[in-house]
Amino acid sequence: MIKAGRALGLVVLGAVLAACASIGGSTFNGKPADLWSVIPSQAAVRSVMGDTNWYAGPPTFQVLPLDAATTPPTEKFGINQMYEHLGSDEQLLARYTVYDKVSSATTAMTDAQTIFGQSAATSPKVGDQTLYYLTFSGGGAPYVTRTFVRVGQIVLELLWSKKDSQVTTQQLGNHAKLFADPLRNLSKAHAEQTKVDPSQLPPAGLDITPLGAANLPLESFVVMISAAIPGPLLTDIQGMGATSFTYGDYALNLDTHMEVQTAALKFASPTAAASFAAALSPTPPDSNGIGSGYIKTGGTPAAGLYQYVFDSGSYAVLLICKASLEGEAATRECEEPMERTAIAWKGTLGTAG
Repeated sequence: MIKAGRALGLVVLGAVLAACASIGGSTFNGKPADLWSVIPSQAAVRSVMGDTNWYAGPPTFQVLPLDAATTPPTEKFGINQMYEHLGSDEQLLARYTVYDKVSSATTAMTDAQTIFGQSAATSPKVGDQTLYYLTFSGGGAPYVTRTFVRVGQIVLELLWSKKDSQVTTQQLGNHAKLFADPLRNLSKAHAEQTKVDPSQLPPAGLDITPLGAANLPLESFVVMISAAIPGPLLTDIQGMGATSFTYGDYALNLDTHMEVQTAALKFASPTAAASFAAALSPTPPDSNGIGSGYIKTGGTPAAGLYQYVFDSGSYAVLLICKASLEGEAATRECEEPMERTAIAWKGTLGTAG
């Protein structure tokens, strides 16, 4: 699996340095939502991968104040987008980082070469600079390809964990082209996704800071909760009347290394919403109607996250507080802010209709 911070044995496939178009020939001054609007859809990824079993997860908006203590000043913002493959341990992670200027992005590519090495490969040509690598990890998909593409002041890193080592630079180039080509005209991009209903997000307060929000397909929800058998669960959710969900991404103010993710699903009836919330909740609801608990997730010995669940009218709602880096443990700083946020949201969602 793709795990941040894990030591990887290196096998270099190649490095490509190619001059191509930059982002409209000018500095990108857009917003995270503009970048999010050009990230390939689940359908596009399924097409390029040649497999309909790829599910897109929810994005992480790498926007300050998330990880403010460790984010270099040259990084403006970024977005991480995960795709998971049903029936295997394979994953595809797209990590976009927008730098303050082209020279900073170029330095990031140089740093990648220092870490992973370099070879004489010169194709396929994607972006202004491109680097291809194959590394070794562990688990059921131990072979991890790493593709770095710079387009102007943006660096795209694609990590594809595979169950076997059979891969060509042409395959990796096709993947890189899908994700990198839209960046060429990103200065003209503007977010056009359906506006998120504010009532389906936590009310503004002093505990969490919004990073981004989106209306997402249900496939992203089953990835968000790390469902062991996503297919049947997806069918069950659809059978209860849900068609999509509203996703919110936040930084926890008490500890900005903690990311808070929220999901609001609207079902066909209050009965269906209550039934789903009860099945999803780690514990029976407390006196405020909130079920909560600490869920172990593997990785380091204490790795895990906090989960809060409630229902209100026809809505079932999930809140997750976790470390921004996979494989780490969520801090107890999550507990009181998450409880307050859940209670406040349950009240406002109940009056929203």
